[in-house]
Amino acid sequence: MAKKSLVLPPLEPAVEPMSVLRARADFRVRLVSSFLVLLLVAVAFRGASLCLFPAERTMRSAAVQRWDQITLRARRGEVYDRTGRRLATSVATPNIIVDPLRVTSDEREALATKLAGLLSLPVDEVREKLSRDSQYQRLAMQVHPHLAAEIEALDEPAVWVEREPRRYYPEEGLASQVLGFVDAAGTGREGIEASLDQYLRGGSVLLQRRRDRHGMNVDDPTGSQELSAGLNVTLTIDRTLQRLAERALVDVVASSVPEAAWIVIVDVKTGDILAMANAPTFNPNLLSEDPVPRKNHVIQDAIEPGSVFKPFTVAAAVEEGLVHQDSKIDCENGGYAIGRAYIRDTHAHGMITIRELLKYSSNIGSAKLALKIGGEKFLAYFQRFGFGSRTGIQLPGERTGVLRKAEHIKPIELATTAYGQGVTATPLQLAMAIAALGNDGVRMAPRLVTRVEDLHGVAEFIRPPTVAERVVSAATAREVVDMMVSVTEPGGTATRAAIPGYRVAGKTGTAQKAENGRYGEGRIGSFVGLVPAEEPRLAIVVSVDNPSVGSRFGGVAAAPAFADIAGAALRHLGIPPNPELLAAASMAPPLEDVEPPPPSTATGPLVLGWTGSAWTVPDLTGRSLRDLAAAVGPAGLALRAEGSGVVVDQDPIAGTLLVPGSEVHVVLR
Repeated sequence: MAKKSLVLPPLEPAVEPMSVLRARADFRVRLVSSFLVLLLVAVAFRGASLCLFPAERTMRSAAVQRWDQITLRARRGEVYDRTGRRLATSVATPNIIVDPLRVTSDEREALATKLAGLLSLPVDEVREKLSRDSQYQRLAMQVHPHLAAEIEALDEPAVWVEREPRRYYPEEGLASQVLGFVDAAGTGREGIEASLDQYLRGGSVLLQRRRDRHGMNVDDPTGSQELSAGLNVTLTIDRTLQRLAERALVDVVASSVPEAAWIVIVDVKTGDILAMANAPTFNPNLLSEDPVPRKNHVIQDAIEPGSVFKPFTVAAAVEEGLVHQDSKIDCENGGYAIGRAYIRDTHAHGMITIRELLKYSSNIGSAKLALKIGGEKFLAYFQRFGFGSRTGIQLPGERTGVLRKAEHIKPIELATTAYGQGVTATPLQLAMAIAALGNDGVRMAPRLVTRVEDLHGVAEFIRPPTVAERVVSAATAREVVDMMVSVTEPGGTATRAAIPGYRVAGKTGTAQKAENGRYGEGRIGSFVGLVPAEEPRLAIVVSVDNPSVGSRFGGVAAAPAFADIAGAALRHLGIPPNPELLAAASMAPPLEDVEPPPPSTATGPLVLGWTGSAWTVPDLTGRSLRDLAAAVGPAGLALRAEGSGVVVDQDPIAGTLLVPGSEVHVVLR
């Protein structure tokens, strides 16, 4: 019998009262609402605390995102010559910048082609820079201002022009050794740029500039550079005279091909350096492209001056009352023994006047004067002339030179010092010493900087002319200057330094160069002079270091450059020539264009003296090539002759000892 299934009635859930459901929902709403309110309160509290009491880390993060710091180097001061012409300045150099992230892929090709055409760059190079993941790329540096204006006219948001200061020298290589240059860090190197760097460079300004949401700067703080701009410097250099001097050096280098040459021009009354020129020179605008030696020989070469020292020897003797210009002195016919040593003159002379001592440049006469004065007094005069100590010019690297001490000097050393051997001096020291003779015996301190002022013209300091020391009396100085005129007159050693219409007081010098502690074959030919001799205004020194072509004598290598510069300088300064001297010059026969003049008694056989180990070279001037060949060849010496006629120049000078196989160089005319 089948069993019957049990069917249960359906279960019905218990229905909660509505009040219970509402109570539970209200609780949940309150709970979530309370949580949200607490969360909002916490966020608000945290926001308020960040605003009112920000953490240092937060501030740094915000500053990095919103602000950028920049250190601006102040605009460097200007450098002017004595007439206000700009010699060194700072210019805003345009650089072309691009933000590749602002350039879409659709615009990239067209923009690359356009910029490459304007900047003369390869399209591939510009395209590659526009494709970089960067906000700042330099497309071109130091472009021409006109080109920068064309770039700005494109009005491309991704391309703009930045301008940074760059040192620029409008006259290029003019007075480059005096000015120096500025390196990439903005620091002055050499010359005035280095010595007055603390004034020229000015200060620096730390500024903040805002960034936009793309990280690009939106402020232009460049105008703030003027707040601490460098001071302006005015020099004593006269641009016109400096240019004359440098042009003269170009001619000297072309005609003599020396290792170096230099010229310095000094205002006799004030000590102002009107020109300081060197060869070789350099262009400070092109240092990376033009690596030329930058040595300032005028202050950094301490050389043996040679015979240009003789006017100072004569001045000391005249000041001591031992001689005057008409006094007689015995030059021993060209040879004079001092102890075991022997000194010679280039040309033999007997009794001559002190005036003729300078005219003929007698070593023996100068040595006798020094010995007569005595070592202590003699060297004291040279110290007062400024030798053996720095002049104090505002340029780095000045040498002191060497002047022997009185307590240690030997008679032969005193004698050689009298004619500029065994003593060294810089060309600037020579210029200031010769200027002292032109300034009635008063030596001025050299002045290169006259004024340093800010951009409003307010002076930081002004340097007036400064008297260094009275060396000799006015009467002595005038007498010596008058004697120096004979050097440029017929029969003197520097007829090529004469200037029509003006009296020129000067002195030549041809000094041997010391090499490894001994005299070598190198020579430095110099001429120092004062113009006009009646009332000197300018002192000029011209030196040619080891000329390899033509004569090495100062009267031939350096004197013509002096005449060219001095004549043009006098015209520039408005000093008229003397009409009587002009007329006399036009009527006079042409002067012999050599130094020293050949003697009138070049007769008899030419004989070289033998010391047992070397030949003594005699005075060859006035001799024919036949005479030379007959004497020099058998002695085993090589003969190198230039020109025809008689000898007017020789190297080495008379009295030099040569071993067999050495060379004798002569110039014939």
